[in-house]
Amino acid sequence: MKLRFKILIGIISFVVIGFGVLGYSNRQISEEEVNEAIYKHLIEVLDKNDSLSSILLTIYSNKTGYLGEFVVGTTKLSTEQPVQKNSPFYAASVGKTMCAAIYGLLVDEEKIHFDDRISNWLDDETLEGLFVIDGKDYRDQVTIEQLLRHNSGVGDYFLGPVTNGKTMLELIKEDPNRMFTPRDLIAFTRNHQRSVGKPGERFHYSDTGYILLGLILESIEQKPYSEILEERIFEPLGMDDSYLMFYKNEPTEILEVYIDGVDYRDKNALSMDWSGGGVVTTMDDLLTFMMALESGDLLSDEVYQQMTDFKEKYDKGIYYGMGMMYFNFSEISWMLGSMTDIYGGIGATGVYMLYDPEKDTYFIANFGSLGFEEKSIEELIKIRMIFDRIEIK
Repeated sequence: MKLRFKILIGIISFVVIGFGVLGYSNRQISEEEVNEAIYKHLIEVLDKNDSLSSILLTIYSNKTGYLGEFVVGTTKLSTEQPVQKNSPFYAASVGKTMCAAIYGLLVDEEKIHFDDRISNWLDDETLEGLFVIDGKDYRDQVTIEQLLRHNSGVGDYFLGPVTNGKTMLELIKEDPNRMFTPRDLIAFTRNHQRSVGKPGERFHYSDTGYILLGLILESIEQKPYSEILEERIFEPLGMDDSYLMFYKNEPTEILEVYIDGVDYRDKNALSMDWSGGGVVTTMDDLLTFMMALESGDLLSDEVYQQMTDFKEKYDKGIYYGMGMMYFNFSEISWMLGSMTDIYGGIGATGVYMLYDPEKDTYFIANFGSLGFEEKSIEELIKIRMIFDRIEIK
């Protein structure tokens, strides 16, 4: 099922059974009551989902100064060691927002333009077979912006269909310790997938496109992508607990990452993400990063406005800009007409870094299980229905 249907089913279900919010949604409650209700809800979510060992959630309102940091569960299913608010975790596709932000920095420095052709930095061997439609190769027409917006036409090695052989998920389940290089991931799309359209023709979410973006950055900056992340994002913003997985001499022990109930946190197969989302981080670091984007400390207003124009339609009520997704809740469901919109980075393991511009509020969370992306948004809706009732003093 598509994302929108899972969200709608979740909303309708909890309205019918009575989530305990709608019946008295107009009654404001104290900050203490809000915190207690959110914590209780997270415990219930954890108890009902065997694939989760923990849930991390941070809510920060820049307008009121509210800061709620919620942690429930353990560092892994096989232990009683409690999770901590600064526990590092795998950020999945939230890393795409960081990759896109680096491109914004380069545009601000006038080193590149969003409409530059990617063939300026990637050779024919790398691009061969990736952008062929009806026998015509469009590799020389693809721009950086099209890769950032997922409308370049390139296939998606992670969840896209294959023309032959096994899917990427089948491969990593078969051999969890298989190590992938960025070139391996590009080759998978070239050898097992087809282009989905001409450049700029249609939206098609593509991890392959973001691997190409990582290779372009290495060509521009003449250094490894891991170093680019450190120098461009982590060090300037003081994100001391963030790094690119597999590219740190002394990596930290991260929270478990579940794929069909199997923990992949120490498996080589997570190398399949790289510039598409291979970052290890914490709630504090993601809050720092998103606040830097919104405050203008990282990018100029002009560039950030381009990144957040959300011109590409992902699904009903869901739109995409450059490395970020936008949720229009009133469009998703009429029952959510009073809920303000949010945008930011979303990951397939149930991790998000989102911002509500109307209420100047940030939502950071990690659930840590592949396939929990849609469910995490459903739970965010329920959490916001609690949080939005907080009494303003």
